[in-house]
Amino acid sequence: MAVDEAIMTMVGRKESPPTLRIYGWDPPALSLGYFQRAAEVDLSACRSRGVDVVRRPTGGRAILHDQEVTYSLSLPEDLPWLPRGVTEAYRLIAGGVVRGLKILGVPVEMAPAGRRGAGKTAACFDAPCSYEIVARGRKLVGSAQTRRRRAVLQHGSIPLKLQTEELFALLHFADPGERSRGERLFAAKAISLDELMDSPGFDDVWPAIVQGLGEELGVAFEQGFLTPAEEELAGELVRGKYANDKWNLEGPRRRKKE
Repeated sequence: MAVDEAIMTMVGRKESPPTLRIYGWDPPALSLGYFQRAAEVDLSACRSRGVDVVRRPTGGRAILHDQEVTYSLSLPEDLPWLPRGVTEAYRLIAGGVVRGLKILGVPVEMAPAGRRGAGKTAACFDAPCSYEIVARGRKLVGSAQTRRRRAVLQHGSIPLKLQTEELFALLHFADPGERSRGERLFAAKAISLDELMDSPGFDDVWPAIVQGLGEELGVAFEQGFLTPAEEELAGELVRGKYANDKWNLEGPRRRKKE
């Protein structure tokens, strides 16, 4: 999360080019949406299972990051071809991910405009909103966007395999029955790539996502590395924010203005 925010900041300053970052997670971690209440997470269960908790700079609900492909796209707000509205920019970027998944032969589409998620649990993926990516009527990709410091950051999680039981073991519920109902609801509304293609692996998926986004956005991505300035800022963000319980557990609404 610190690296993604650092890249977004440098892109907004025009000190870094528009950047697509693709990565996985080892060890697994649980991320909270920007405004999500940490009370929805069972922190003792996370500690006992060795799962770190981090708050994303983007919105949404809890995601267990383990067997997945994560994308992070940072763009300057003033790009001529980037829609000014959040929803239309989200649609454009989602279109690139759809294109990439179709390269792999995955039967995906975008949820129609005007659709509002009606999720009933603290977990992401249990209800698609407008332009989210679905397959067989179930949500496949969890994405969220933020705009700050003259830049746009869009995150997306593409699960290779759903880990419903593991995720719900890390969330708070009033009783075991409520947890079981939540798991069943989640499983009925979410889907992962292993249900749509044979033995998907990280290295099978990410090149297609890069290709699809490049084609949809009309750009050619070149491999790069973090700049010294990005590395320095990411380190500062780890120390002052993302390794700090005040941010991860209390979130932005309780923080003092900097």
